[in-house]
Amino acid sequence: MAAGGLAGLLPAQTQLEYALLDADTAQEKENLVYQYLKKMDSRERDLTVPELGGDLQWLNTEGPISLHKDLCGKVVVLDFFTYCCINCLHLLPDLHALEHQYSDKDGLVIVGVHSAKFPNEKVLDNIKSAILRYNIVHPVVNDADATLWHELEVSCWPTLVILGPRGNMLFSLVGEGHREKLFLFTSITLKFYKERGQIKDNNIGIKLYRDSLPPSPLLFPGKVTVDNSGERLVIADTGHHRILVTHKNGQILHTIGGPNSGRRDGRFSEAAFNSPQGIAIKNNVIYVADTENHLIRKIDLELQMVTTVAGIGVQGVDKEGGAKGEEQPISSPWDVVLGSSISGTQEDDVLWIAMAGIHQIWALMLEGGKLPKGSDLKKGVCLRFAGSGNEENRNNAYPHKAGFAQPSGLSLAPEEPWNCLFVADSESSTVRTISLKDGAVKHLVGGERDPLNLFAFGDVDGAGINAKLQHPLGVTWDKKRKLLYVADSYNHKLPILKPEACDVPDNLPVQKEKITNLPRLPKSAPNVQLPSLTVAPGQTIQFLLKLTLPPDSKLNEEAPSAWFITAEDNTWLLQEQCLTGEIKDVSCQTVIPFQLPGSCVSAEATLAIKACLYYCSKGSSACMMAGVSFSQPLQVTGTDQGSSAQVELIHTFVTN
Repeated sequence: MAAGGLAGLLPAQTQLEYALLDADTAQEKENLVYQYLKKMDSRERDLTVPELGGDLQWLNTEGPISLHKDLCGKVVVLDFFTYCCINCLHLLPDLHALEHQYSDKDGLVIVGVHSAKFPNEKVLDNIKSAILRYNIVHPVVNDADATLWHELEVSCWPTLVILGPRGNMLFSLVGEGHREKLFLFTSITLKFYKERGQIKDNNIGIKLYRDSLPPSPLLFPGKVTVDNSGERLVIADTGHHRILVTHKNGQILHTIGGPNSGRRDGRFSEAAFNSPQGIAIKNNVIYVADTENHLIRKIDLELQMVTTVAGIGVQGVDKEGGAKGEEQPISSPWDVVLGSSISGTQEDDVLWIAMAGIHQIWALMLEGGKLPKGSDLKKGVCLRFAGSGNEENRNNAYPHKAGFAQPSGLSLAPEEPWNCLFVADSESSTVRTISLKDGAVKHLVGGERDPLNLFAFGDVDGAGINAKLQHPLGVTWDKKRKLLYVADSYNHKLPILKPEACDVPDNLPVQKEKITNLPRLPKSAPNVQLPSLTVAPGQTIQFLLKLTLPPDSKLNEEAPSAWFITAEDNTWLLQEQCLTGEIKDVSCQTVIPFQLPGSCVSAEATLAIKACLYYCSKGSSACMMAGVSFSQPLQVTGTDQGSSAQVELIHTFVTN
């Protein structure tokens, strides 16, 4: 077993990290790592990783892999990830490059350990889709209960753990941005153990999931549009990194780019895209949001040429813009739509851009013109139109003061009385409008009035704020019928595999799966023992949860911080209870209600009230997980103790 988990690596690796900071040359760094490995290898007892359970689901392999049998003689990189985590996705190019340089024949194997944040991410089919979407070609294990995560006391996504040929832990890298160290540690480890004859060159049974699928003309298509004639469709075939132009019956007229990602202008046969999303067409010109290239591309169907009209090919952080398009850095453009400026002489002289990466709406001037509340602009200029850049659900009469949250879909209604852009604002789960007269940003449907609450989602029909959406990604305006259609992406109608824990039927014992589906705390989580509480059958208890994060930390809004209640030997306590709830804000106390059953089967029992938090420190690229458990002994008497009791649950988390 791993003594102390990753903490066992900390003293020695911290010394190495400080020494590497003082090293001036590559040779000095290599020597330091080599000496570190000599020290780690001569330890009296290895820090070893426990075996993964044999019943876990594996992908990209011929069958389950044993860490201590199949991977004996290999240097192994364990990647603890979850497919929704943007920091985890940022790490994938580093892993792709590493496995391109070293194969299992060289002694290196990368294993993705999928440790889900959300219950939906535990489903194997969803992980399969993520493996296809992100082109993951190494083995991945669905560790749905995060068993290895807890055994090693991993605390954040992503975390890399590098193992030697005996399954001995050597290094850990937390968060993204460690490409140089990853290559340095891996290369010297391979060299060190090859010199000692401990590296084996046998092949691992790789069987890529994508190879088991029949060929498909489309792979995760992101957007589709139709030209004014209604005769041609344009499809962003995102997973194949290409644009398809088809006849309305599906006959392909042009294939532009693909099947592999790249960044090249030129003729259709040589052009390359990287996960294109939004598309707009007028006559024989198509504009493309080339999302992962951070570019806007122009396709001329007559000349059969692709050119770049905005972006420099790397992710930008500029939230103002104003440079000529091909000199202006932009960030993850997700959708585009053609429209007209308020003073231009030509129709469709503006390309509106949903700039998801910086939570704004931008404009590319295709001709000279003027935007609402703006000055005259020259042809080719690319700049912000609406959105402060803060991730918010904030409406405002001044477009620059409004706030969006990952805008992902655009549609134009140019006619009166609308004359606006519709915006599918995915992370606030709303549809918003931007006036093309004065730039005012207004709410249409979804969300709620608090601009900072990005969790007001659901699946509810209704008007305005009473309607609830969940992560909408597309909108389109039907001019004839005066209707707006919304692609409400995360409210897809699929069977609900497991009901929410609060949906406990009246007068029935709590269902086993509702207990086992609750979160699991890290092994290092403290257990706070509370004084015994005397209660009566039917009595209500209010637990007042007061938690304090480390200084300069805040809850991660993308992860589900939650409280939950368990009673291992007294499950009768849990019937008719809400077993879990969300923790949205630690600056104020969270009230957790609990009512004893009217009929108690024991005079003594213990409740466990637990909290699991995901938080980030300022400037950190990693998501930290922390937990605490409060044990509340109960003495049940037949005497009424009053209608309600209050118990304070207080804990302060400290920086590791």
